[in-house]
Amino acid sequence: MNAVAPPVQTPWKLILLLGALTAFAPMSIDMYLSSLPAIGRSLNAGPDQTQATLAAFFAGMAIGQIVYGPASDRLGRRGPILFGVGVYFLASVACALAPTIEALIAARFVQALGGCAGAVVARAVVRDRFGHTETARVLSLMTLIMGLAPVLAPQFGGLIQLFAGWRAVFWVLAVFGLCI
Repeated sequence: MNAVAPPVQTPWKLILLLGALTAFAPMSIDMYLSSLPAIGRSLNAGPDQTQATLAAFFAGMAIGQIVYGPASDRLGRRGPILFGVGVYFLASVACALAPTIEALIAARFVQALGGCAGAVVARAVVRDRFGHTETARVLSLMTLIMGLAPVLAPQFGGLIQLFAGWRAVFWVLAVFGLCI
């Protein structure tokens, strides 16, 4: 007689946390896009300079992935993710307080360096904790959670910008990082 294995309980708290960690990038990109014209007006910057804030973010994401993958393999998962989220939080505050477009570009680069820890380390945690079958299921659930960010962030960011200004968008991102 073959014994049937009991179904594996889905660790929803962990999946929600890991999904939120992977949402740093889409939240940070999509939430502030509607604020680009207001940023330009506020900081006396042209469209090319305000768009450079987005390019700086993508550059930071690319470079950060090279750093966090090996760091999390060598140092463990917790330290690099806490460091990255801390950097993300501080850089989001720096974005909110940026006095010039150059300062905002630099802060966006650093924000991405911190935020990409979530995406890199969250996937590594899944590989560490789950077998092959569960890994595919957990990654798809995380993708579903993370997929909400590009859908909801532009509308939420537009409302924040409309009622509280572009700097408030970065304060909200800082609080998001702090909550994580």
